[in-house]
Amino acid sequence: MKYVKLLKVADREALDNLMRTSSNFKVRCRAHCIILSAKKYRIEDLANIFDVDRDTVSGWVTKWEELGVGGLHDAARTGRPRKAKTDDEASDE
Repeated sequence: MKYVKLLKVADREALDNLMRTSSNFKVRCRAHCIILSAKKYRIEDLANIFDVDRDTVSGWVTKWEELGVGGLHDAARTGRPRKAKTDDEASDE
C-alpha cells in the first residue's frame, strides 16, 4: 500500500493552512488528500472521496514526497493567454 509517510508538525500545519485558505480548489483537495493519506486511508478510498482516478491520487502522493507543498500546485502551462472572455466574465459586465 502506498501512503504518505509520517507528517512533520510543520508540514501538517502547512497542509491545514492550504486546505482551509487556498483560493485554488484543486490545491485544497490535494492538501486534504495528503492529510488523509498520512492517516492511512487507502488510495482507492481517497479516489472515491475526491472523485478522481486512483492514478491521480497516487500522483499527488508522489509529488508530495518529491516536492512537498510545492508539489500540490499546478505547474505552469505553455501556450498563449486567452483572448476571448469566458461566459462568466461576460455576464459580470
